[in-house]
Amino acid sequence: MWCEGRPIFITVNLDAALRHLRLPTQARRLWVDALCINQENVDERTRQVQYMRLIYKHAARVVVWLGLKSVGVEHALDLARRLSQLQAAAMDEATLEVAMRITLEDSPPTARGYLSEFFDREYFVRSWCVQEVVASAWCIGKCEDLEMDFFDIISAAPYVIQYRGQMFSGKPLEFWNYISLIRQRTTTATASGAVEGSMGRLLTILAGARDFKATDPRDKVFALLGISDEGLDPILSLTQVTGNQNSRKLKLIRGLANGIANRVNTLDPNFDIYRHPTLKPDYKKELVEVYRDLTRFLIRKSPRMLDVLSHVQHTDDPFESSFPSWVPRWFQPRSVSVLGDCGCFSAGLREGHVRYFAVVHDNPLRGAPVEPDLLQLEGFRVDEVRSVSDVMTFDLHDRVPVEAIWKQMFDVSLFPRSNRLYRNKDPLDVAFCMTLIASPLGAVLSAVDLLDIPKMNDNAVPEFVRQAKADIAAYLLSTTNSTSGERHYPDQYATLKRESSGGDAKRFARGARSFSHNRRFYLTQSGYMGVGPMMMRPGDEMCVLFGGKVPFILRPMGDFHVFVGDTYVNDDDIMWGKAIEAVRVGRSHMAVDTFKLR
Repeated sequence: MWCEGRPIFITVNLDAALRHLRLPTQARRLWVDALCINQENVDERTRQVQYMRLIYKHAARVVVWLGLKSVGVEHALDLARRLSQLQAAAMDEATLEVAMRITLEDSPPTARGYLSEFFDREYFVRSWCVQEVVASAWCIGKCEDLEMDFFDIISAAPYVIQYRGQMFSGKPLEFWNYISLIRQRTTTATASGAVEGSMGRLLTILAGARDFKATDPRDKVFALLGISDEGLDPILSLTQVTGNQNSRKLKLIRGLANGIANRVNTLDPNFDIYRHPTLKPDYKKELVEVYRDLTRFLIRKSPRMLDVLSHVQHTDDPFESSFPSWVPRWFQPRSVSVLGDCGCFSAGLREGHVRYFAVVHDNPLRGAPVEPDLLQLEGFRVDEVRSVSDVMTFDLHDRVPVEAIWKQMFDVSLFPRSNRLYRNKDPLDVAFCMTLIASPLGAVLSAVDLLDIPKMNDNAVPEFVRQAKADIAAYLLSTTNSTSGERHYPDQYATLKRESSGGDAKRFARGARSFSHNRRFYLTQSGYMGVGPMMMRPGDEMCVLFGGKVPFILRPMGDFHVFVGDTYVNDDDIMWGKAIEAVRVGRSHMAVDTFKLR
């Protein structure tokens, strides 16, 4: 490409895009990031990245270049078009389901395969692509001479997910489906208090886009600031709460603060008085600084919770990394489901005025900490890990290897069952299966909309626990013949009869695959069962940290600890916050301590 007499090297993909976007008889004005920003000038990149959302928001049209044609691409887009037209039609859910099935059956046998292949194109895994689509007023997908509304294309994502049978959410295709759902709901979202143009909280978006790619790993963060609550409305960093986000008091505070900010910020283009430095792209900062400072910010900002720590997913020794062990490496693909993403657990939360506060030392909201690589949090030790299983990896379609895991951990048989009981008086095999699905999450997985999981209230939890036990009963009974099953499992037959909706062995299997995949089953010295991170080992400690929804596995290393990852433990008092209440009022042998994490 020649610009002002100088050559600029461009990719083959951009060359193809420009040749198909240019008009034959007149000039066409285009904005292309790779050409319109001097990528070699750090100051220019830092400055221009802050304007990216506005560029795409005010563009006459955003054109998504999806590459050159391939075999079957016409069939893929035609199927996507017909599916989107059905979704736009006014029909009830049952009628829509029938119409969708007929459409899929009437399509060429290879159409769904071609549509699945289409979503494997490079565009769908690039981090910067998310913001340009979300911010756009009008966005089309272009593949040579083929054009189609881009949101009609991604509305077909659920059918591709079903076709592929993905194991757990967080892959790029699931995130495009999330974008499609958000787009459908934005007609009423701003009225309910959502930030205009945002896809939600920054941590939620970071988790969803984790499997996307970026040439510069810092862009895994910078590319999402312009479509997050905190990036678009920095005052939220000071006023977010866990309860009613739209209370009259909060609205007045935010309105007043934003009014002040708007007046002050007009005085100088460099003013942005409520924006934390972490929320400003800065290519002069090293990768570890960007991720570390963001982690500290997400812990320190209101409402001061430890959700970000559940996104630490070590796949190698955390002590040998150049990163602090407590900093998520978002440039690495997701390896496990995040236990803390569900809003039903409250291990480190307490009732009262400060029910959700993490207690953090040396972590000011403004200014630099004295020891930035050392995170100091308060909490208490629950128990020491005694033994761990091999890393559990589940194939999508094979039977869950429950018996193989059991044999590694217990000295009694699973089939036929023993009479041994767990700490909570449940039969040992039932407690074991409840642990594998991180009960009640295994039952929640198939019953609750992805976007509504954080809103699930406490009243729904007992219902899901009962459903989880019914699913386990169906699984255990499916492993025996009817005669021996009724003799050896009378309690499981009774469980099935009590649950009006019955049990589902396949749902138990899906729950185990989702929440135990790439984790280890473990037992503690006091006999607790749990599923924890793949890098845990005997001698690690299971701890509750104030402000964390789930417990965490920490490794003692002299006068500090290494953060290993989040965990589920089969104990209601720990998972639902009763243990922390006992510690707070001095009715427990467990004592509050400050954990220094490196």
